[in-house]
Amino acid sequence: KIVVFRKIAEDVANTIGMDKDEWVTSRYWEIKRYVGYHYARLLMNWNDPSTSRKSELIFAINEMRSCSNQGALTKNAPLMFIAQQGEHYSTDKQYASGKDSLSERDRRSVVNLILEACVEANRSNLLQKYSFTAHVARSLRKLNANKECIKIVRGLVARVGRCHHQVAMEEAIYAATEERDYISLEMIMKKFEESGYDSTRLHI
Repeated sequence: KIVVFRKIAEDVANTIGMDKDEWVTSRYWEIKRYVGYHYARLLMNWNDPSTSRKSELIFAINEMRSCSNQGALTKNAPLMFIAQQGEHYSTDKQYASGKDSLSERDRRSVVNLILEACVEANRSNLLQKYSFTAHVARSLRKLNANKECIKIVRGLVARVGRCHHQVAMEEAIYAATEERDYISLEMIMKKFEESGYDSTRLHI
C-alpha cells in the first residue's frame, strides 16, 4: 500500500507543481486522518517506529510555533496531538511501554508544552471544545500537574451558562481534592452540578 500512496502523493504534487515531500509535509495531518498513522509516517520518511512518535511531536511543535510567530492560527490536529502527550505516561511516571522513566525535567517540559498548546488553542477557539480539554486535563493529571489542571478548568467554568467540559471538570475535581484546594473544588463542583452532571458517581 505504501508504494501506491507514494505514487498518489507524487501525482498530486506534480499536478499542482510541488515537490512530493513538500506536499506531504504541508498535508501531513489530513493524510494521517485518511490513511492512518502508520502510512502517514512512512510518507514522511519516519521509518523507525521507535523514534517516529518523537519525530511527529517535533513536527507538531514546529508547526505550532511557526504559526504563532507568524500570527497565524494553528490547525486543530497538531494542538490536539500535543494535548494528548501526557496520556502516553503511566501514573508511576513511566512511559506506557515501561521502557523509559520520565525525569522531573522532562515532566515539566511536557507540562509546559501542553500549556503552550492551550494558549494557541484559546486563540482559535479550540479550547472551547470538550474533546480538547478532556485530553488536556487527563494529560496534566497523568503528569501530576494538578495545579495546572485546576487552573485551566477554573477558566472554563468561570464562563456563564452550562459547561460541557464534563471530563475536564471531573479531572479537576479529583485534582482539587488531592491538592486540598477546597475553594477550587467548591467552584468546579457547583458548575459541574449546575451543568446537569451527577456528582454522586464521582469517587471522592
